[in-house]
Amino acid sequence: MRLFETRHHRVKRETLEAGFLDEWRVICAQRFAWWERLDPDRRVRLEALTLDMIATKSWEAAKDFEVTDEMMLVIASQAALLILELPTDSYRNVKAIVVHPSTMVMHGEHSQVSGLVSDDPVPILGQANFHGPVLVAWDQVNNDARHAGLGHNVVFHEFAHKIDMLDGSADGTPPMATADQFDHWVKVCTHAYEMAAKGHGGHSLRSYAGVNPAEFFAVATESFFSDPRTLNHEHWELYSVLEDFYKQDPLNWISLD
Repeated sequence: MRLFETRHHRVKRETLEAGFLDEWRVICAQRFAWWERLDPDRRVRLEALTLDMIATKSWEAAKDFEVTDEMMLVIASQAALLILELPTDSYRNVKAIVVHPSTMVMHGEHSQVSGLVSDDPVPILGQANFHGPVLVAWDQVNNDARHAGLGHNVVFHEFAHKIDMLDGSADGTPPMATADQFDHWVKVCTHAYEMAAKGHGGHSLRSYAGVNPAEFFAVATESFFSDPRTLNHEHWELYSVLEDFYKQDPLNWISLD
């Protein structure tokens, strides 16, 4: 026993020492069609990223709600999938994940479209705060996991926002490796965003993708990981730049049945 070890540090240490549990693997295999499609090396790395998120992030529950180990596993493993080939510290600005039982209501002044501000209450399924936690509604997370392949996933959406914010702004353009990659990204995504803003995004880029560039990136990420076939069919250039950025090709390993 370490001297002066806090309960938080003890739980973190014990979780990391226990490793990724066999029972967690069973849950992931049951929950996610893509789990069995990952090659052994990727699965090992995904398990490590998931375990780190469970152990090191602050998991908080809304009032009168309890966050279970399975809830943390389902949320963390999906968030980890996004950064499987990105730097392992890509969620360094995610200090806490707050889980609500169902739809939340956002109060106070807010703006999604430049120049338009509202203080009307807005129901939300998740939220990624720039200098704060990620909020998700568990019933939606659970539904997304049960009905994968439809292009909607609140975990992918909100954690995509945190990736977007890594360069200090939520503008739909996450940190790029090279200037050429940045230029190609801007060209392709601008065209796809303008199509979505005009209502011509197809099934893969629903109308919300046209609200602003940040939401465009989050919606595109949802489609890329949860309904890659439709995104590739409707916007193959966008699929290509997302494949280049995430360094993954979900068409190869996500169940498309």
